[in-house]
Formats: sequence, structure tokens, C-alpha cells
Amino acid sequence: MASSSKPTGVHYALVVFVLFTIVCGLGWLLAYKGNGSIGELHAQNVSLAKKAGDADTLLKQHIDDIERLKKALGSGFEKVGDDPNISTTVYGDLMLQMKNFSAGLQSPTLIDLIAKMNEALRNANTSNDERQKLMATELGTFNREKEALNAALAAEKKARDEIAKSKTAADTIHAEEIGKKEQDVTELRKANDTVQQDYAEYKEATDKARKQSDQRVANLLKINRQLRKEIEETTQTTFEVADGKITFIDPVARKVWINLGSVDGLRVRTSFSVYKKNNSGVGRGSRPHEIGPEDIKGSIEVMKIAGPHLAEARITDEDLYTPMGKGDPIFSPLWSPGRGEAFSIVGIADLDGDGRDDRDLLHELVTAAGATIDNEVDDNGVLYVNGETGAEKPKLSEKTKFFVKGKIPDLLSTSDSDRIAILGKIYEFQKEMDEQAQERAIRVVSLGDFLSFMGYRTQRRLFVPGGETPYTLQNGSRGPMAEKSKGGSKASGGATAGAYSEDPLLKPKTMGTPGKGNGKVFRPGAGK
Repeated sequence: MASSSKPTGVHYALVVFVLFTIVCGLGWLLAYKGNGSIGELHAQNVSLAKKAGDADTLLKQHIDDIERLKKALGSGFEKVGDDPNISTTVYGDLMLQMKNFSAGLQSPTLIDLIAKMNEALRNANTSNDERQKLMATELGTFNREKEALNAALAAEKKARDEIAKSKTAADTIHAEEIGKKEQDVTELRKANDTVQQDYAEYKEATDKARKQSDQRVANLLKINRQLRKEIEETTQTTFEVADGKITFIDPVARKVWINLGSVDGLRVRTSFSVYKKNNSGVGRGSRPHEIGPEDIKGSIEVMKIAGPHLAEARITDEDLYTPMGKGDPIFSPLWSPGRGEAFSIVGIADLDGDGRDDRDLLHELVTAAGATIDNEVDDNGVLYVNGETGAEKPKLSEKTKFFVKGKIPDLLSTSDSDRIAILGKIYEFQKEMDEQAQERAIRVVSLGDFLSFMGYRTQRRLFVPGGETPYTLQNGSRGPMAEKSKGGSKASGGATAGAYSEDPLLKPKTMGTPGKGNGKVFRPGAGK
């Protein structure tokens, strides 16, 4: 860029410096004129003039140097400047250009910046050369893979052409085979129609034969049930055996000892029915128009286990005309030596004959004897299988010893639609349990016979605790103490005879009867 001919700050500084020098020389001359000669002053003046010329020459050299630097920098500004933030001076423009084009390189001087940029350029060139080499390697690999793919494509095309030729031949063969198969299918359809017609005729004949067979089986089952009923009513056949026998009896204390104990798994409060020695078989049902099973003399309840094969029991029921004796056999459907029995029940479990359900009391008696109820239908038509609800049908098994039938109200006994639906469910369950009992040869007994077999003594409540008047006993006495004063004797079939005694084990114990909320009942054989 061309330099300017106008005076600059350097020129003005030089003029001021020359004038200052002249003034200083004149002052010195005036101050020391008496001490020197004119020659000396002239010599000094010449020296000063020479110095002024040298300074002017030096100034011109500096000005030329600045102009050369400005030209080398390419700056078109007149002022050099000293503020890096003023971009209209040579110095400010230089700082701005270094900042804009340094590419993030920090450098205080232009030469250092140029060196750093040169180093960065060399590094960039080196990296570029390496990338060129890598690209050449990758390009070579790409070309080789391309050639391999082209070769594979050529082979694939050749194979595809061969497959096309084979497919044409196969299509021809396939068309021929399809024609043949269609002909075969037509023939097979004709044969199938013939078979279907034969099958329909065979099925019709088979269904007819099956219906005849089912009817015959139904008739035989009906005859079998009738014969079984007649045999049971006539002969009272039983397959049960006595569980034990009475080994000693104390008629005064109304106690007996039996040959069962801890080794046999006997439990306290287990009840037994007592049979005659010359009985016709234990566990037999009642005859028509007779009260209770035959050959039963009374019932006992275990109070204490006295040994491995010895237990003490109290007499809970006894016929005065056929008293218990040593050697009389005992039996209970709820207990067998070493194991508990299982039975199923449907209908109202009325234990005391008051027409109300005593199901919880029955459960207590069963639990006391160590037995279980595997199938049960309660008064609300709910089925329990092994104590759990949710089963759709009863499941009588080889473990079920008896199927006990309680009373089920007649459908005509109520007009409530909900109650009629419940009774319908109960009758359906009873029918299913009847069929399963017939199939598995399970004894079907009434609730009354079952209670007699287990030695249960019916004890009906004669007065409500807390009532206005106490209950009246059969002999007209009022209150429990009056009955005790009679000696606690029992007449055959009496409801409360012997219910009170000095023995605390013989005192009645009351409990809530579940299901119906019918007050309190005397629990048979109440213990501690």
C-alpha cells in the first residue's frame, strides 16, 4: 500500500525536538557566555546541528521502516496506533486479523502465530496423507468385494436360469400329477360317500343297540335296588364287625370298662352302641315299623383312657329289661381301631328330634371320635367336599363308609321361590350321592339308624335357661334338684333321666346349636 506524504506525529515530534534543542543551546549560550569563547559556542552549535541532522536522518529511516512494515502487512490505515480494540489503526487492524484467522490458535505475536499455523498445516497434511492411504486400502478392499459379489451374482443368475428350466419341466410333470390326483380324489369321494352311508347305517344300528343296552342296564339297576332293599328289609345283612367289647361293668356307678385303649387310637368322648352277645350283626338297619336298629341294648361314652387296651366309659343309655353285661360287643360307625372313619351326609341333621338342624353338634361328635365328613350338603344347599366349597358334584370314595340321609323338606312345604331352588339343589345332590353310593357299594342309612349305631342318646331341651318357669320333668317334679332326689334312675326311652348326678362328668353341658339359633341343648356325654 503507498505511503502518505502528509506530516505525521513523528514529523511533529521531530520539529519539536529540534526547536527544543535550539532553545536549550541558546540558553546555555546566554548562561555561559562569560565563561567561553565564541569559538566554543560555534563548535557547540556545529555539534548540535550535526546531531539534529543525525536525528532527522534517523527519523526518516524510522518513517521508511514503518512504511515498509505497513506495506508488508498490507494495512491501508495511516495511523499506527497503540490500542488493539481500535480497528482503524495499523495495530488494531493487525490484532483483529490475527484473532479472526488464527483458527483457534492463541499467539501474542504475528510471527509466532504464523509458526503455529505452519505447524498445524503440516499436521493437517500428514493426516490427509494417512487418510488418503487408508482410503486407497478401503477402495482396494471394496473393489475386491465387488468383484466377488459380481462373480456370485453371475453364478446365482446361472443357477436361476437352470432352476427356471427345471421349473418348467416340473410344472409340466406337476400338471400331469394334478390331473391324476383329481381323478383319484373323484374316486375317493365316491368311496367316502359309500363309507359315510355305511357308517350312518352302522351308527343308527349301534345307537339303537346302545339305547336298548342302557334301558336294560337301567332295568337291571332298578331290579337290583329293589332286591337289595327287600334283602335289607328281610335279612338286615351287614358286613360290619364289632369294634370291641365290655370287659367289666359297675351297675351301681353306671360305668363299664372296654378292651380298647391308647394303642387302638381311642379318644375320650367317643360314643359306642352296645349289642347283645347273640346279635344278628352290628350296624344293621331298623326293620319296618320298629324303633331303632335291632339288638342294641344301649350306649356308652368313653370318659378316660386307662391303658393300652383299657378304657373307662359311662353308660349313657340302657334298657332296664336287657341290662349290659360283660362280653357285650360295642360298635361305632365313626371309629375303627387305629384309624378314623369317613361318611357323607345330606339333609337336616336333627339330632334331638325338635325339627331343627344340629349340624355343629354333629360336627363336634364326629371330631371327638376322630372321624371326618367327606361330603356334606347343608340346609342352604351348599356342598362341602372334605370341608371345602367349590366342587360341582359330590365325590364319594372308597374311604366313605356310610351315606347318611337326613330329612329333606318337601318342595310343596314352602312357597318361597328361593327356598324351592335351594331344596331342588339339595335333591339333585342327594340323587348324585345315591348313584355314587350304589356304584361303590356304600351303605346308605337313615340319620336315626346312624345315631343309634354311634351310641348317641337323644336329649331334648325341656326348658329355656332364663325363662319365667323352670322345666317340668316326666314325673311332675320341677327343677333339676327334684330329679336328682329321685336317684337319677332312668326309664327306657326317657329324655332326661340320669342327666343330673354328683359326678361332674355326668352334669349336662349346654352349647349353642349352630345354623338355626334354637337356644341351647344338652350335649350327650358331656365331659370336662
